[in-house]
Amino acid sequence: MQAQKLKELDSLSAREVLDTLLIDRDMNNWSIRLFTNYKGQSFNLINDNDKLSFKPNNRAGVGFGLGTSKLIIDIAFNLKGQEENPTQRFDMQGSLIVGYNHLVSLYVQRYKGFNVKNNFNAPEFFRDDITSLSLGLSYLYTFDRISFSSSTLRAGLVKEERKHYITGGIGGFMVYDNFSGDSSLIPDNETFNPDAYLNEFKGTGLGISGGLLAVFVLPANFFATLNVIPGIGVMYKKAQSDVNDYRVSNPLLYKLDYNAGIGYSYKRFYATLVYGSSIYTTNLDYGLNYLFSNTKAKISVGYKIKVDKKLKTPF
Repeated sequence: MQAQKLKELDSLSAREVLDTLLIDRDMNNWSIRLFTNYKGQSFNLINDNDKLSFKPNNRAGVGFGLGTSKLIIDIAFNLKGQEENPTQRFDMQGSLIVGYNHLVSLYVQRYKGFNVKNNFNAPEFFRDDITSLSLGLSYLYTFDRISFSSSTLRAGLVKEERKHYITGGIGGFMVYDNFSGDSSLIPDNETFNPDAYLNEFKGTGLGISGGLLAVFVLPANFFATLNVIPGIGVMYKKAQSDVNDYRVSNPLLYKLDYNAGIGYSYKRFYATLVYGSSIYTTNLDYGLNYLFSNTKAKISVGYKIKVDKKLKTPF
């Protein structure tokens, strides 16, 4: 079967291969939309029951986008409001369906300036010197065609031939993480080990993942989606404090990607609400655990173009 697929691809022109893998030329599958979103990375440093949370300001935004059965492109504008301490950020995230069974996701994030919160009654404050750089790439091969995925839901293209679509998948991921401050990220606190008063952390990890993807067509033009993809991997980690530079001894990393959404479609119009997060946790020695979270929530209102034309391109 695989050889037959390769033979078919070999016989296709370059344009037909692009059609098959990356481009949806059928403009009946195109939609435009406006949205408001709430997203941003955050991370926690945890020692037993004590937790420090590092969260950015101005996480809300508005924007517009274009969706097809293969690709979703959104352009968002961050809303800074009247906050006294805005977070500086670069945040690029996206996903692409390649062919019929391949889902690729990517994020590149750089944040500077975090609110430092805790659960042990110490004062909360904002630190403009803390910088976090995070990169992530994930791949999932689905056992069935992925044309029903949550990406298709967000583009408003769910069809009603079936009442539910469920498949599994297996793949892998890569992550890079670097956070640092001009001084220790952990304020003086007797519950944290002094050797864990980190100024900087760097980690590079890779692993395997697998999970379930599902879309449900509900009564009265509603539809819903749920994706759950856990993973496990290893991470090469280096940490630095005022008194110690060390390589973290425990390499294990545990990861979970999930998202859920609900939508409504009426003729050419649709609306969706999607919430999801990519989180992973790993140990940093000296009783310290690290939890990274990349959370997204989005409300969209869209319009399906629905024209019987094919996209014209120069190739």
